[in-house]
Amino acid sequence: MMEQKPDIEQKVEFLSDDQRRLVYAHASKVSKDTVEELTEGLLPIVLNSERGLLKNELGRVIFHLQKTETLNSRIGLEKLLEASLMVAPDETYDLLENADQDAKELAKKIKEIL
Repeated sequence: MMEQKPDIEQKVEFLSDDQRRLVYAHASKVSKDTVEELTEGLLPIVLNSERGLLKNELGRVIFHLQKTETLNSRIGLEKLLEASLMVAPDETYDLLENADQDAKELAKKIKEIL
């Protein structure tokens, strides 16, 4: 069963603190290899989004993690995942669903949360 694109975007815009915590919890369970693969894939999605750069606290955190070369960490994954769900949810799901098994399971969990 495939969700419609507008539904995904609408749900992500209204991500509650509880939903964010659940997404972070599931993201923290993926392997280190998956973290590295996903952070490399999510950064361009965030930077090249049609909605523009994130000019908020989340954007500053991502920039700081990139500057300190710690973006490919679990925290980096959590922040990039949150940002990419906000600015380009379809591309985010495509990346997750076309990556390794950990990422596919993460995509499934995120869809359940949203």
